[in-house]
Amino acid sequence: MIRNGESGGKKSILSRTRHTGFTLMELLVVVGIITLLLAIVLPSLYKAQGRVRTVTCQSNLKQWGIYLVIYANDNGGFLPTNSRDWLIRVQPAADMARIAGAGKSASSNDGRNSVACCPTAVKPSSDKEGQPFNAYTIQGYSSEPLAIGSYGINGWVCNAPSSETQIYGVSTRNNWRRFDVDETPSKIPLVLDSMWMRAFPDNTNFPPEKNGDFDNCDTTGAGRRQMRHFSIDRHEGGTNGIFLDLSVHRIGLKKLWKLKWHRGSDLNAAPPIWPDWMASLADD
Repeated sequence: MIRNGESGGKKSILSRTRHTGFTLMELLVVVGIITLLLAIVLPSLYKAQGRVRTVTCQSNLKQWGIYLVIYANDNGGFLPTNSRDWLIRVQPAADMARIAGAGKSASSNDGRNSVACCPTAVKPSSDKEGQPFNAYTIQGYSSEPLAIGSYGINGWVCNAPSSETQIYGVSTRNNWRRFDVDETPSKIPLVLDSMWMRAFPDNTNFPPEKNGDFDNCDTTGAGRRQMRHFSIDRHEGGTNGIFLDLSVHRIGLKKLWKLKWHRGSDLNAAPPIWPDWMASLADD
């Protein structure tokens, strides 16, 4: 026997059961909200990741400053003689600093674990040269890779031998050679983000036609394309560098033409004609 109201109650329960799922409109609203949230959050996450890479890169450069100070202290106050293999020459000093707890491994075939590589450029390039977001390879006489890196030394800080009187037409008397110089060390670059292990820039150099314009950096232009090694956009329109006073900071790409690369650098030289990709970058 069914009492009055029982059938109505069952219908009410069945009715509620049928409507517990989402309607198509409700699902579209949820998807839209999720998409909007992702659009807001993801750019912030990418920027945060970029800042982490920039800070890690600056930490690596600070460690290279420590290694070079140790090297200079062990070599009469002079910086490395040969800018071509400075990473290898400084390796013993880097090992000493690491044992003392001052840094990570200075050279490695795995750039992800090496202080020799900017975190934006850890994978070796298919060529031995680096690219904006690839490392270069240092090879031994047996063609075996000795190390990889994505930082380069300002060749003008090195203690060039007496037999090397000029580099790209500039007298090596203009080389800095030491940390204790008689000019403002905060304007003298030491090591920077780079596509190659060294460069000899000048304030009159041509700017790169694109980010990563490695072509003919050494073989043509009488050295006037050397700035291309350092003028790479790895850090939001800039690059990182450590200076002779051991200060480390991000450098706007255009500001590279206003630094004291060697003793004869003309800080009042007229700026070059900027290519399209650099024209909109900040001046400092």
